[in-house]
Amino acid sequence: MREPMSIAVWLASVLVLFCTAAAHAQPAADSVKVSGSVGYLQRIAMPPDALLTVRVEDVSRADPPALAETNESFGARQMPIPFSLSVPSAAIDARFNYAVRATITVGGELRFATIRRYAVLTRGAPNQVDLVLEEVRLVRPALADVSASPATQSATSLGVELPATFFGVLPCADCPGVAQTLTLRTDGLYRLRRTYLSKPEGPFTELGRWTAEAGGQALRLRSGSQTTLFAVRDDLSLRLLDRLGQPIRSTANLDLRRSTAVEPIGESLRWRGEFLYLADAATFTDCASGLRWPVAKAEGYLAVERDYVQSRSDPGAPLLVNLDGRLEWRPAMEGEPREHLVIERFAGSQPGATCDSPAPGKGGVAADLQDTDFEGGRSFTTPAPRYPGALFSADRQPSGSGLSIREG
Repeated sequence: MREPMSIAVWLASVLVLFCTAAAHAQPAADSVKVSGSVGYLQRIAMPPDALLTVRVEDVSRADPPALAETNESFGARQMPIPFSLSVPSAAIDARFNYAVRATITVGGELRFATIRRYAVLTRGAPNQVDLVLEEVRLVRPALADVSASPATQSATSLGVELPATFFGVLPCADCPGVAQTLTLRTDGLYRLRRTYLSKPEGPFTELGRWTAEAGGQALRLRSGSQTTLFAVRDDLSLRLLDRLGQPIRSTANLDLRRSTAVEPIGESLRWRGEFLYLADAATFTDCASGLRWPVAKAEGYLAVERDYVQSRSDPGAPLLVNLDGRLEWRPAMEGEPREHLVIERFAGSQPGATCDSPAPGKGGVAADLQDTDFEGGRSFTTPAPRYPGALFSADRQPSGSGLSIREG
């Protein structure tokens, strides 16, 4: 009887092993769950008909397509609100980058939106994120004297309806591409954000002044001494030009396409400019764009005022300063609310210097790119800018990656 029993035990063991192997051989789940919460810092209650939209997007592409999306009315709920999305596994490519974006609209008008990128799914990013939305405010000219300046261009002079945000992925020397997001305001201010895909550093942000040329068919971006030119193909797309404003002969993608939503310029940024305190009022003139804003007497303001009093060359003379801050609409001393610069952190001053003084590390992508010879199928690589106040990463560190294009 022992032999039959031994055979029975052996068969049972084989059966268990077979079932275990079969279980491990089952195909992967059909979807991946991305979840988290949505909130904002302002103490503002949303009406019941406010619409919350949360999307998982492929941000490696222009005008990112949604892999998953949810639209929910607020009803009686208030922030924070949880969300959960199922992303088809077949739609996820480990080579690409994905992010979660959220918006809140009331009566079809955008009220809140995500400003920073919340990466998910690939390249070590988590699948659980807590989104912090920023309030979207109507973009208006910063100051009357600035908006009246001949250098300030109207939206119609460019042939593009503004404000607007454009996005595209341009070639990169040692990465899958450089995701570029360009926001243009009606007062002439622009913000260009570059993200080097699969690189841990960044994103890198550039501020400056845009002007329209060639009867509105060309767009010039100027940040200090750096210049970049784009052709205005239509209201939906821009194409990179060489430094002479001529088309670049290349099979690589050189286009930025209009996004469906405008990304407001309201996040914390590094600024370099001239601070002036006079008659109990302070103003800040940005070196990169030449635009000027009143300074809010809040948060990190006092540190700058004290340094100004000690370091200025003469009463009423401007002082070149570096600071971290954001643009925000606040009540004005007189008249209607105005856009102010809110100083978050004072990073030092340069007594005796002005915006026209040479800055360390001038040059960069824009300057080098448009000095490049595109003839003969040559490829090129440019360093990222290291110009204070022009292009900095999210942690305030200058970039070290580059851009590469090869002619076909």
